[in-house]
Amino acid sequence: MNIRALRLFRFIVTRGSLAAAADAMNLSAPAASRLIRLLEDETRLQLFNRSRRRLTLSREGEAFYRESEHILAGFDEIPRIAADIRSNANGQLRLLTAPRIGQGIVSPALALFGREHPEIRASVDVQSRFGIEGRMGTRLYDLGIISLPVNHPLVEIENHPLFRVRMEAILPANHRLADRPELSAVDLAPEPLLGLWPGQQWRQQVDDFFRSGGERPHYAVETRSSLMACQFARDGAGIAILDRLCAQAIDLHGMVIRPLVPERWILFGYIHQMRQPLAANAGAFLDCLRRSVDAFRSRDPENAAAVVPVWDDANGNKP
Repeated sequence: MNIRALRLFRFIVTRGSLAAAADAMNLSAPAASRLIRLLEDETRLQLFNRSRRRLTLSREGEAFYRESEHILAGFDEIPRIAADIRSNANGQLRLLTAPRIGQGIVSPALALFGREHPEIRASVDVQSRFGIEGRMGTRLYDLGIISLPVNHPLVEIENHPLFRVRMEAILPANHRLADRPELSAVDLAPEPLLGLWPGQQWRQQVDDFFRSGGERPHYAVETRSSLMACQFARDGAGIAILDRLCAQAIDLHGMVIRPLVPERWILFGYIHQMRQPLAANAGAFLDCLRRSVDAFRSRDPENAAAVVPVWDDANGNKP
């Protein structure tokens, strides 16, 4: 398949027009049009709707871009990868994570890593879980930090546990349920909940909690972002369910966090391609992440009860 045509397709989507995309690739408009026709012939898809010399993504084009965007974006990494190989560069750390994990877990660990390793250039790609599972099929990343397990249809992924976090309800301190030490599905079902969209893994886990309790939740607001759900809770729109480690990414002043009963736990860890040696920088970052989690647990007995390290259990000893 013509790589120039694929790059041009991505530029059209990201820059909004064929003319802007052609200019970015130093192509004439007729040459760009021919490349797009070639791509449509090769894929046997109608990628664009054409009207009055304007291109707009068709439904097939939207689906093609959504499914292939991580591959197309990888083309931009090729020059940097080649430069790193030529210079035998090892002064970098490439991380992949999800939004709530990136802000609540990766960020404090990376701050510690930066203080101890100022010579290392770090990059953090934040993606949805679907995006993370797709991107781990490439070698663009040293580590992925995410809830486990993670699988890839074509590439074997190693899953390494780090710690368990307890699912908890986040609600305003003046809420009528705030004085209770723990909250059940029966307690929460009548309340307006702030949850993720159906199909997302965290939403499935929350829904399973209510099903197990014989209740059906009422979602007042649904969003793709668990941190946005927490912000909605902070503004009084309802109750969010998250974990206190990830929730530290938002201002919790005036909020309380209450564990669910019966307890529900989520396993977090790191992932990388099987048989890909763990780079020294990645190992140093994991050490910072462990110490960052230990520092969080030492601040408060509730923190210690809600976040339980399991990295000793991963391989029998601490990496």
